[in-house]
Amino acid sequence: MKKILITCLILFSLNKIYAQDDVQLTQFHANRLYYNPAATGFSDKFLASASYRTQWAGTTGLSKDMPNYILFNAAQFFAEQRSGVGLSVYNAKQHVQNTLQIKGSYAYHLQVQEESWLAMGINVGMLSRGVRDGMTSEGLPINEKHTMSDLGLGVEFYTPELQVGVSAQHIPAIIGASEGRNHTHFYYYATYFYTINDEWRVIPSVVLRNSSFITNVDISARVSYLNMFQFGAAWRRDAIAFMVGINYEDTYSLGYSFEIHNGKMSGNKPSHEIVLSYRTQILKNQEQSNLQRMKIQNDF
Repeated sequence: MKKILITCLILFSLNKIYAQDDVQLTQFHANRLYYNPAATGFSDKFLASASYRTQWAGTTGLSKDMPNYILFNAAQFFAEQRSGVGLSVYNAKQHVQNTLQIKGSYAYHLQVQEESWLAMGINVGMLSRGVRDGMTSEGLPINEKHTMSDLGLGVEFYTPELQVGVSAQHIPAIIGASEGRNHTHFYYYATYFYTINDEWRVIPSVVLRNSSFITNVDISARVSYLNMFQFGAAWRRDAIAFMVGINYEDTYSLGYSFEIHNGKMSGNKPSHEIVLSYRTQILKNQEQSNLQRMKIQNDF
């Protein structure tokens, strides 16, 4: 328990570092690997997912410059080593700015009790940002580009009914000019899986996102039927979203969210987000104890 507290204190102490804004994906639950390396290997199966988000769709005169984001995640858990390895590739076009991020992740899963686990993770990679066809509000000239190393740390505690995690992303490890440095974001989240009966589950969740210039809280609730269909809603101070999802034979999952904004920049235009996931059993010799562990984490 002392080691757990020390790890959490280290992550919280880093909160003095400043931050650039990360994409706020509505379907956070389907993209935990990107936000917290400790989520690497949360399934016993090989897991790959692709997400696409287009923001403020239909804004007159600026359609080609509206933000859009693509994210790819992949991960595999190795039972004998109690470890997960993963990869995330992120590409964003935000007005005149392009962002490319590639990072590999590793997590070690420590069994605390029979049905409770603590995962500790790290991700390392690169982040590249450039300006095209204009100048940013900071006055960066056309075609200026910065490439830097990227580092993240995280912990996640989970049981059959609960997921609690904290992570620090973009911990400064700079390569290149100082004005292009990346800054730190912090994520704190909790999800509870309440089983009503064999058919129905209710899944409330809260996510706190914090950086030097933005603090936002996402509150959501999803309802799962037969572990095949999901629907729900999410709220934060500048938007409300509605979500639906389908899971086919625990192999293919498709999620969609429709988000309505009330911020000045959005012009009350909606955002659309799609997540496609694929799971398959690559390793045939996973320990039975691991299979039991992952049975409780079946969340799409």
